[in-house]
Amino acid sequence: MSIKRYEYEKNHFLEYSDYNSSFSKTLVMLYGTFGTIKQDELAKFYKEKQTRLIVISRVGYGNSTYKELENYLEYANIVIKLIDSLDIDIFSLLGTSAGALHCYCLDTLISNRINNIFVYSSMAAVNEEEVIKCYGNYEQIKRFYEFFAKQTNKQNGDFMFNFYNEIFDEEFKKSNRYKDTIANDNKALGQEVKLQSKPWGFSIREVKTKVYLHHAKDDTEVPYQAVEQTAKILKSSSLKLVEKGGHSNKTSFYEFNEFLSSKL
Repeated sequence: MSIKRYEYEKNHFLEYSDYNSSFSKTLVMLYGTFGTIKQDELAKFYKEKQTRLIVISRVGYGNSTYKELENYLEYANIVIKLIDSLDIDIFSLLGTSAGALHCYCLDTLISNRINNIFVYSSMAAVNEEEVIKCYGNYEQIKRFYEFFAKQTNKQNGDFMFNFYNEIFDEEFKKSNRYKDTIANDNKALGQEVKLQSKPWGFSIREVKTKVYLHHAKDDTEVPYQAVEQTAKILKSSSLKLVEKGGHSNKTSFYEFNEFLSSKL
């Protein structure tokens, strides 16, 4: 694994992992609300596919510098600077969960450089009324986002930490995915949900690149009906719905990556 730091402005660094850099075929991964750039197992999979895998940190996750962002566009522009610094012209995107929204935002800025977007267990476009209505408790969901919009990143992060800390098992709490997410005193985690609740700075209706989505009907975090509606709003999309898998399932994730690799 090669963890690197990119200085996108004075004294502000964004971490990323650059695996299999000798290959020209490139996949850029943007993970979900809980995530890490340490993806050794996935990198081994893509080494066999002769594919370069770049996993980019969220602002404030892990050892990345924490900075308050205005919206998704601000982060997307940092990612573009990083990709440009690596002299990568054409690539595909892999987004997991909330990482999907970052992929969509990036595409609205540089769609001519993105071959395909692949999304596993997508977060839905909750800023679209017809999407959020697909949530059975959508009035409650709307109140949650109104709450997040008013709170500071620190307050949001503490709320998320306390909520999920009761759910996650001890093994997960020892993982890089968990530890990198709660860096900077939970503020980065709080910012991730705040970005979802504020004006995004873009619309998924502007996404031009083909999006391949994989979602399980038994996902208890994001109802598949909301993802179906999101797929309808996207200009070009293909949604595969499976019966089982929840929001995260290692077997189905690698099955999706097997499909993904055939499209690179």
